[in-house]
Amino acid sequence: MRELLDKIGYIPRRGVWELTLRCNLRCLHCGSRAGKARADELTDEETYSLVDQLVALGMRSCTLSGGEPLLRENWAQIAERFSKKCVRVNMISNGLNADREAVRRMKSSGMSNYGVSIDGHEDSHDFVRGRPGSWRAAMNALESCQAEGFPAACVSHVNTRNYDELERLAETLCTHGVKDWQIQFGRPMGNLGDHLELVCKPETVLDLLPRIGRLFRQYEGRMRVYASDSLGYYSDEEELFRGGRSIAGVWSGCLAGVRVIGIEANGNIKGCLSMQTDEFVEGNIRKEPLQAIWTKPGNFKYTRGFTVAQLGPGCGSCDLADVCRGGCSWTSWMEGGRCGTFDNPYCFYRQAKRLEGEQGK
Repeated sequence: MRELLDKIGYIPRRGVWELTLRCNLRCLHCGSRAGKARADELTDEETYSLVDQLVALGMRSCTLSGGEPLLRENWAQIAERFSKKCVRVNMISNGLNADREAVRRMKSSGMSNYGVSIDGHEDSHDFVRGRPGSWRAAMNALESCQAEGFPAACVSHVNTRNYDELERLAETLCTHGVKDWQIQFGRPMGNLGDHLELVCKPETVLDLLPRIGRLFRQYEGRMRVYASDSLGYYSDEEELFRGGRSIAGVWSGCLAGVRVIGIEANGNIKGCLSMQTDEFVEGNIRKEPLQAIWTKPGNFKYTRGFTVAQLGPGCGSCDLADVCRGGCSWTSWMEGGRCGTFDNPYCFYRQAKRLEGEQGK
């Protein structure tokens, strides 16, 4: 893996761009603690320059995120600039502002699809979102996409409150025209760090991943169901989750700063937007060109300069350590105690080995 990456070079094929930190909700699971805009968010002209710089570096797809991206006034112009340069662009949003007119603007800007964050059925979703009616607004957004013939997607975070609702939610999403559904764990960062009672325990992966696999097979051909990169790794369903989204077809290490780039609304550059703390900021486009940040020796060292020695005892002792590299870098960094090690207990392989050992006693 390392030799292959060194040979083909580091190219930010995929990106997630926080257009603004401003948001019209205060969700319990928000890792960014979104609400107010950052004090120094990029100007419109700076966003257009950044689009051009990303394209020049080889970007092929970009997800517009937030905060709530629809609150950024020039979101459609950003999307159109990407699409005219043959970059696939989509959006993840809470759905509150996605009426039919907004969906028509998405279509005309060349966006490939619109993703809505939906976290359980009505009671669970509205509880997490902190606003009654949020579920209905999200459903209205999906219905607007259906009415306009525009592809819809969905992202759901799993917590202790909505854990048993996935199968019911799957049918609701499919009947509302959702074509892609990504499932991920809620991680104890940002607002969710204040609500640890909602965070699923690591051993939950032993039940959750097979359930996602069954949903994949049940809805195959109608709605693609898959796990995010924060969920894994090396279960029997591994190829279903990773096929077409990794170099090897199975999990082969975090690609933050290797094939993936994260952009904050003030121009900060990270390997992945999930890397929440400032120590993962590699530079700012107001201070130096994006290419200089991306190619600077020593940047993104947690992936580009990975060694097994940076892993904690759980991951470091695993026979797949040099391939897996601790799974999702942000999850493994948080769970490693934030003291310089990466250790990820949210791993199917690790939990299965643990259970096997306990049953063998």
